[in-house]
Amino acid sequence: MKKKLLLPYILLVMLLLSVHVGKAQTQKSVSQVLTSGVTSSSKSTNAVNLLTTTWSNGSWDNGAPDFTMNAVISGAFISAGTSIDANSLTVNNSATVVISSGDTVSITEGLTVESGSLVIFNNDANLIQDGTTNTNTGAIIIKRNSSLLKRLDYTLWASPVAGTQTLLAFSPQTSNIGPTNIRFYTYNTDTNVYDVTNPTTTTFANATGYMIRMPNDHPATTPTIWTGQFVGVPNNGDYTYTMIDNGVGKRFNLVGNPYPSPMDAASFVTANSTNITGTLYFWRKTNNTANAAYCTWSTLGFVTNEDPQAVDPNGVIQTGQGFFVEATGAGTDLNFDNTMRIFNHDNQFFRAANVVEKNRIWLNATNTSGAFSQTLIGYISNATQGVDASIDGKSMNDGAISLTSLIGTTPYTIQGRAVPFDVADIVPLNLKVTTAGDYTIAIDHVDGLFLENQPVYLKDNTTGTIHDLHTGAYTFSSNAGSFDSRFQITYQTPLAVNNSTFDANQVVIYKNAANDLVINTGNVKLSSVTIFDIQGRMLLEQKGINATQTTITTDSTHQVLLVQLTSEDGMKVTKKVIR
Repeated sequence: MKKKLLLPYILLVMLLLSVHVGKAQTQKSVSQVLTSGVTSSSKSTNAVNLLTTTWSNGSWDNGAPDFTMNAVISGAFISAGTSIDANSLTVNNSATVVISSGDTVSITEGLTVESGSLVIFNNDANLIQDGTTNTNTGAIIIKRNSSLLKRLDYTLWASPVAGTQTLLAFSPQTSNIGPTNIRFYTYNTDTNVYDVTNPTTTTFANATGYMIRMPNDHPATTPTIWTGQFVGVPNNGDYTYTMIDNGVGKRFNLVGNPYPSPMDAASFVTANSTNITGTLYFWRKTNNTANAAYCTWSTLGFVTNEDPQAVDPNGVIQTGQGFFVEATGAGTDLNFDNTMRIFNHDNQFFRAANVVEKNRIWLNATNTSGAFSQTLIGYISNATQGVDASIDGKSMNDGAISLTSLIGTTPYTIQGRAVPFDVADIVPLNLKVTTAGDYTIAIDHVDGLFLENQPVYLKDNTTGTIHDLHTGAYTFSSNAGSFDSRFQITYQTPLAVNNSTFDANQVVIYKNAANDLVINTGNVKLSSVTIFDIQGRMLLEQKGINATQTTITTDSTHQVLLVQLTSEDGMKVTKKVIR
């Protein structure tokens, strides 16, 4: 009886051993394939006993590396149009390595640069890594070109490397005047101004932006590229920047791309959507006090300040780029990780979220002196008529003119509206000008349904005018100040428009460059203008005007004048001005 039971038991043991041996053989065959270097170049962090290929005497001794191999460079190497993929990269034997513009070193693990070796990444060359911790050792040089700038222009920089490089070592020819160094700045979130920092003692901190003026030996009149050189151990892995939050209006933080490769702006915003508004602000590139200092980006689109060097970043934050974020008040952690890094070789100093629908209007406000402001209104998936993180962008404008849309009472440079598009929608605008005069509002460009036959009307509540911006620009006069109820964007005409009223609110009177009085009545034609002094004595009269605007030269200065306006249908309005 016992012998009969023993045979099945022995057969069962043999079967289990057979299965175990089969698994072992399978595991061995997989290991052999991984270490043979003949698999596809997909990255494998689980591979063991990887083959090594070494560059010396102008070639790789074990074939060009891929992600299943460790690469070693022991002789002079210039990429010259050839990127490097590897599990890890070591540079030794005092080798000089140059990664050319447009080429990428992509590695799973670390970069090791042994003493005596030199590694240079030229402008628009990228270093991409997957690891979550920084396993890099040894310093490299990362070159980054500025935009076309002149001597007195500034750039927001952020370092892609770690080390002891000071701001002055980065830009040693940037002018220092007097006992303090006043051409290097950090941003003060509490006061919303730039603070001078000592460049001899200030070193680049991770994910931190700095404003630096062009070197003092840079061309003063011809816009020219300047190449900065960051020296240190390349950054890799996770970084957390602690934002300053001092309450509403005091949450703007100057940060920067910490990596030696571009970042995807949408991925960065999405990962930090709780703690930041999702709008990014970029420095204007050149000095021009008439226009806003910053360009604005959100997932809805990009708004320019019309500076020649301000280009659409297309959702890419470039290597070495400093920029602004605004905290929401929900937390102060701003996180960066390798999943945000992308392959990009665009030669601009500034891939986007997949959006189902975008219908956008870019509006420009200008004057003849060159002042410029742009705002964007878009009907986009996932937007509402309220405030939407990563879509709506608050205004950050310090120029001579600012045209924005309003959400509640807050001005927004970029505003997303809900889809589907409703032809009955009304978007209130806010206009701010520092100087009285004539201004123009016009469409810059549109996309989506606005490329078709959908009208875009600008309603001037001061003059009662409703103007289809698709037919051309709208020109008007404005006093200096901020006006949050004068203009609206609408998409259909009202059933009836009453333009018969004529009152002081729609009359604009200002002094031009020649110190003459310019009088504008919107859409009401004037018959005559009579000017009195404060005592009621008539100083002059102009008749037969037959226009909505006229210019009058007076000898009166520094006194109060009463300007009586008579329309062609006999209505009178009197307005007091200080000459």
